Amino acid sequence: MRVARALGALGVGFAWLLAPACSSSDPPAEGVVVGIQSEESLASALGTLHVVTTVGSSPASDQILALSALPDEIRLSPSAGDPNATVSVRVEGYPSAGWTPRSGGAPTLVRTAETHFVQGHLRLLRVVLQGVCVSLPGGPCAARETCIDGVCQPDIVPALDLEPYTADWAANPPDVCKPANPGPPVLQVGIGQTDYVPVTPSQTVQMEKGPQGGHHVWIAVRQRNLKQSGSTTTITSVVPTTGLVGPKTSFALSFDQDEGNFCKLYGLRYQLDVDGTDYHQFLGKPLDVTVTIKDASGASGTGVAHLNIDPTLLCPANISGCT
Repeated sequence: MRVARALGALGVGFAWLLAPACSSSDPPAEGVVVGIQSEESLASALGTLHVVTTVGSSPASDQILALSALPDEIRLSPSAGDPNATVSVRVEGYPSAGWTPRSGGAPTLVRTAETHFVQGHLRLLRVVLQGVCVSLPGGPCAARETCIDGVCQPDIVPALDLEPYTADWAANPPDVCKPANPGPPVLQVGIGQTDYVPVTPSQTVQMEKGPQGGHHVWIAVRQRNLKQSGSTTTITSVVPTTGLVGPKTSFALSFDQDEGNFCKLYGLRYQLDVDGTDYHQFLGKPLDVTVTIKDASGASGTGVAHLNIDPTLLCPANISGCT
């Protein structure tokens, strides 16, 4: 990583243009790490970035780097005389790969951000460069505003909203299912082929014969504080009255956004006889279904639904031979 004066070193990155952020020295115990990320769509739109940071009224870093250098990071420490100083960053993007300050010309992208230090903590100020903000219609944003999602919005990020800094920040951006500073994972197990349907305790569901001859129930799940994509959802089960263990089945599917800050996944075909077990042993019995979701960051959550399997088999109209 390049060092940009004693007050900080610059860095840039995003999951789409991923390279590991690194440092020649250990990060400070207290401070703000400015991480600049770029969407893949900017690869053909920008060639050079000019990044300037300040702490209070004092310059902290001033760097010119190629877009291809992303990700990287700027590490800033609070001033001894003013631990509450404002941290500011301004990123200007130019289409030419050979741009320098002597080249002149207006930038085609401007992204700013402002925050404060959190005493005793090392926090990440994540700055995302987006394609929809190149040559923003209507001209540059007003002072104290910046382009986010194609619209001018306040550029102040409250210090309490900053993410804890982790070495894998570039590969682990927040999303609609797992926002910045998430709480513990919450997971709810339900049923449903075309949507998530909550279940009541010991709710009765029918096992269904599938087109390939297997016998299954439809499982659905809601979660929050786990990644939307790259998560693995695993279903296991047991008949508590007999000890019969159902199969372990995993799915690598993305979640849909749902109400109440939840995300949902439905239509999980859980085939109880996939390993050759006689499905009749499940009919008319209680079934405890456990769902575990593990996301790409290593976080996981578990939920359980206590069901009763109906003694009769559901046979769709286009499938014959239900016994």
